[in-house]
Amino acid sequence: MPDHRYYPEYGPIYRRRAAKGGFTPHENSPATETRRPRSRRPLRRRSHGWMWLALALFVLIIGPVGVIYAVDLIYPNTILPGISLNGEPIGGRNRTEVIIALRQRYRAFEQQPVTLTFRDYAWQPSLTELGVTFDLERVVNSAFALGRSGDLFTRIRDLWILWQEGIDLPLRMSVDLSQTQRYLLGIAPQIEQLPADAVLSLADARVIGQPSQPGTQLLIDATANDVLLAIQQLRPQTVAVRTRQLDPQIDDTDLVIAQQIAVNLLRSPLELVVEDQTIVWSPERIAELLQVTPVDGQLTVQVNQDRLNRAVEGLAQSIDTGTAEPRLRFSDGRVRIVAEGQPGRRLRQADAATAIADLLMQPSPITRTLVLPIDRIEPQITAATLDSLGIVELVAEGRSSFAGSAPYRITNIRAGAARMNGVLIAPGEEFSFNRQLGEVNAENGFVEGYAIIGNRTQLEWGGGVCQVSTTVFRAAFWAGLPITERHAHSFYISWYDRFGLGPNGDGQGLDAAIFTGVQDLKFVNDTGYWLLMQTSIDEQAQVLVVQLYGTRPKREVRIEEPIISNEVRAPSEPVYVDDPSLPRGTIRQTDVARNGRDISIYRIITDANGQERRELFFTRFRPWPNIFVRGTG
Repeated sequence: MPDHRYYPEYGPIYRRRAAKGGFTPHENSPATETRRPRSRRPLRRRSHGWMWLALALFVLIIGPVGVIYAVDLIYPNTILPGISLNGEPIGGRNRTEVIIALRQRYRAFEQQPVTLTFRDYAWQPSLTELGVTFDLERVVNSAFALGRSGDLFTRIRDLWILWQEGIDLPLRMSVDLSQTQRYLLGIAPQIEQLPADAVLSLADARVIGQPSQPGTQLLIDATANDVLLAIQQLRPQTVAVRTRQLDPQIDDTDLVIAQQIAVNLLRSPLELVVEDQTIVWSPERIAELLQVTPVDGQLTVQVNQDRLNRAVEGLAQSIDTGTAEPRLRFSDGRVRIVAEGQPGRRLRQADAATAIADLLMQPSPITRTLVLPIDRIEPQITAATLDSLGIVELVAEGRSSFAGSAPYRITNIRAGAARMNGVLIAPGEEFSFNRQLGEVNAENGFVEGYAIIGNRTQLEWGGGVCQVSTTVFRAAFWAGLPITERHAHSFYISWYDRFGLGPNGDGQGLDAAIFTGVQDLKFVNDTGYWLLMQTSIDEQAQVLVVQLYGTRPKREVRIEEPIISNEVRAPSEPVYVDDPSLPRGTIRQTDVARNGRDISIYRIITDANGQERRELFFTRFRPWPNIFVRGTG
């Protein structure tokens, strides 16, 4: 049998085989008997090491699991010890209790987090309006989950920190900054104000200045930042709205300078002299021709060129003598002179406007005087040149009815028609009704009558002259002449319907109002020949006729049916105008209510080549109430 010797300290020892191939026990081997036994290191008992390893693993794995299990058993519905919220310990307390306590503490903050103030204004937005979310229940739930959520190592780490030093959780809020800005933009209209520049007016020659006012701009971003800082305090706060001042471009210093200039310009009147006639423009009239405008950040007093041109046009109507040519009459296919031509004068309007503008801007303590530039005009047409004028046929005519007119109106129609009768219009000349009419006064045969002035009819020299201008307009219209200025009446007048559409019969939309110095009727003679304007009145039928004689151009004139739109009922409430010249208690109706409407008429002119030209003539009649004059004298 093999030699299995046993050593109590180390266990059985096997001898190594001397030969190559490893250890094989052999009882009769000589080598075995003669070799000395080697000393051996004692072997450890491995069973003891595994026991300690198993114990360590038990402690490391089973122990923490037990701790976590124990925590859930000991604190099933309460927050773990060591947890505080915003510096206040809440460990060991029930979640519901903590939520109720927090809501009680922050109730005032939740109801009114901030009060925004600006001067006498105050706003108290809610957290929702500011875009702030403050969820106390969510915060408490996060505190309860601390040490209870996450993987094993996360929970062990949290429990270790809670045991060693504790954990303080902040009260978190989420903010939608864009919502905060939108709220501030919503209150901006109550805060912001544009700067107001200094203003100067020259009404009735009174120089009135209005001081400048600074503006205010709401600083949205800066105010939003202040609001966010305030709500972090978790208690109601007052936040002053951030603004900045906007300075006006024109301040009071500029106003004082402009005031002094205006006072100097309005200190004296203006005398306009033409031959033996003197026209005085008072400071009130001068003030109407001036304007105050901002230029490069300063108030500048200067002449309003458009108003001045209209004023000079009015001067021309009172200064010019109309045509100097002889008055003609066309009958039996020939023209003859019925009144010899007379030398006349005509204001050079462009030169006059320039000279007046220069004088207006020259301050003077005394009266300023200007001799107006005029041209002398002499008659060019004589009996020997009549056949060269090209006046050989009727070109067009206009008609209107004045049936039922008051005596004053008929008188003024006669006077106006006489001023137009026999007038010659040169080729290429622009005819001005007002210039040919001249001054509307007793010397020219006019009387006072009711005319449309402002918002009602009232007594005025020449009431009814618009009957003549309307009839002249219709003649020029059907002749196809270019109409360069025409104004419709402000409200509907029924007697203009008769013959209103010429060959198309009666209708509205082809009338022409004039007002001396303001509204004119103008057209151009583009026929290439002289035109003769001839008027006649049928007293019995009460019809005015205006005829244009010359050489008919090769064109056809027609209209489309009038387009009536935007009809508006007349106001139901009457208007009363006080008149101190009438005895108290006197009531007289001066205007009858009329509906308003828009009328569009297209004139279509077809030339010799068949080319068409469409021109719109637009009229807007305003709705008109019953108007009564009430005596207060």
